[in-house]
Amino acid sequence: MDARITKQRLSNMLSYDWLKILAAIAAAALALALFFTMIATRATDGQTYMVYAYNGLSTGRDYAKFGDTIAKNGTFSYDILNTGTEVFSDGGIYGGAVFTARRSAGEGRVMFVSDYKTTDKDGNPTSSRLDDVAAMGLVDGGTQYEKMGMFLNPEDFLNDCKAYLEAFFGAGLTREEPDEAKTREAFLARNGKDKRFRKAKQKEAGVKLERERLIKLKADYLTVSEKIEDGTLPYAEYKTTVLIGEETTKENVYKIGFRMENLTNLRNLFFYEDEVGGEKVKSSEKIVLTLFDNGDREGDLRYETVNFIAYLLKAYGNTAQE
Repeated sequence: MDARITKQRLSNMLSYDWLKILAAIAAAALALALFFTMIATRATDGQTYMVYAYNGLSTGRDYAKFGDTIAKNGTFSYDILNTGTEVFSDGGIYGGAVFTARRSAGEGRVMFVSDYKTTDKDGNPTSSRLDDVAAMGLVDGGTQYEKMGMFLNPEDFLNDCKAYLEAFFGAGLTREEPDEAKTREAFLARNGKDKRFRKAKQKEAGVKLERERLIKLKADYLTVSEKIEDGTLPYAEYKTTVLIGEETTKENVYKIGFRMENLTNLRNLFFYEDEVGGEKVKSSEKIVLTLFDNGDREGDLRYETVNFIAYLLKAYGNTAQE
């Protein structure tokens, strides 16, 4: 047997060993990637907050970084892990198709929609994008204020939020601190098995974060309620007329969201083109913020929308800096 070490044999061995080394490194990298993927905290429906804008709106200077902005500036609580934005294209059927797909999957929390109406050749107002999207999800109830199949009634939503907070702060939200036992119970029910809070020390830190979440939610709820009462944040209504007999009609009224007419700086985020004095201008006066009805899939975190609205009031209200 010829076992002499030659240059050729040495070269072949080193080449083969390098292949094995590279293969081992690749396998180790893949194993580490899989490991960290498995142990990473995966955001639930409640921990994800997507902001949509419907066909007919353009994006302003703030849009590109808006998802990061609301994630990092304290808009939400510690328990919102993913944020993002999406604008549905105005090109043909694409926007509507993607929107339908997103909503079929229960994605999205809120959506900005234009209620700007143009006129036809006879001077009659045409339907707005709000009219279009509202017609997708109407459910006929039988009271003056009907229920929207796709959207939450914003007044009912805020009443639900108040009832939720009263469980921690008492009737009328008179207590400054949330009930300690209920705060702990709420945290453990939602995050007791969360990988971020495995150890007892981490759980105690989580309970403190939950306390802060509730205190901030209460403050933001009171801010939003105040702005509704003083007219800064009016409800948006959508009306339809239905035939209930051969010659009898009934007008249905839907509370479908909040009007952004007093948030003049919102045009830095979303706007539509209006014509004033023969010139095209960027406007946000007739934009409406709608709230999606996602049932109970988001749990307690569905009220983070109150925090989002409070942020809009602060960042884009008339007193906000350009």
